Amino acid sequence: MPRAWILLLLLTIGQGASSGRRPAQPPRLPDIGYEPTPLTVVDAMLKLAGVGPSDTVFDLGSGDGRIPIMAAERYGAHGVGIEIQPGLIKTSRQAAHDAGVDDKVTFVEQDFFDADLSSATVVILYLWPTVNDSLEPKLRRELRPGTRIVSYTFGMSKWPPEKTAHLENGRDLSLWIVPRRPAHEPDVPFTATPQPVVESMLQLAGVGPSDTVVDLGSGDGRIPVVAAQTFHARGIGIEIVPELVERSKRVAREAELGDRVTFIEGDLFDADLSKATVVTLFLSPVVNARLEPKLRRLRPGTRIVSRQYPIGDWAPDKSSRGEDGSLLRLWIVK
Repeated sequence: MPRAWILLLLLTIGQGASSGRRPAQPPRLPDIGYEPTPLTVVDAMLKLAGVGPSDTVFDLGSGDGRIPIMAAERYGAHGVGIEIQPGLIKTSRQAAHDAGVDDKVTFVEQDFFDADLSSATVVILYLWPTVNDSLEPKLRRELRPGTRIVSYTFGMSKWPPEKTAHLENGRDLSLWIVPRRPAHEPDVPFTATPQPVVESMLQLAGVGPSDTVVDLGSGDGRIPVVAAQTFHARGIGIEIVPELVERSKRVAREAELGDRVTFIEGDLFDADLSKATVVTLFLSPVVNARLEPKLRRLRPGTRIVSRQYPIGDWAPDKSSRGEDGSLLRLWIVK
């Protein structure tokens, strides 16, 4: 290469570096190829979400804009389409103009992972399961409690829907409602106890039909449900996370347990344990130690079973192993 060209190249590189500008980045490829949602399905999605004139409907990956347009045209809502492909944005804006709703519909050329969703009251999805799962933390974090989410065909692996609807084309719609946030962060993150271990805990406590089993930090409700369903006891769950309380109530309804199981949204340190004959725990050493004075004040004869963790310096009356190898401890209040 001639020396003049080398010098010119070095000068060019130096100017680029000194300017502080990064080379232009190509737009990111879409997470999923565009496939139009059938209009009958669009209508069913909007109906499942209960869309009305006061709603703001966000469609993530809005394609040709048909969902925001129908939300505005048929239901009087404000529609917002988030789409990464410029050609589809142009098509959508023209379609909104042709439908006479361009004053009620907005199309934004953007990656939906970067979009601000805080003004949405309804979010519509027709994406891949992996994309839905990647979006879940954003949906939970940014959307206001009560916001409805409807997905066509695919769900979210870690977030069970509130409702599903089966369509004539053989596919499903799923509906989620963003839950209220807990009064404060849980003392211990929810980790499900395997059902065989639940049964071992209740057997260690000698649970029977005359018992009332109170589970502190009841999560998805499986301990109170199993206590009622298998051991014919009464079950009470105390849980601070509203979504888990609602999920537990739904499970109890589906199991037709009626008034034999109750779930209370509250802080386990404030819970009224006066009706308990059995208390179950799967918390942490620190939380158990803080609970010890409250547990020692229970009625004499009340049985307490903790999976894995001790209760301060309180010596258990009996221990056993769960099927998964976890240590189960039993205390009987004196």
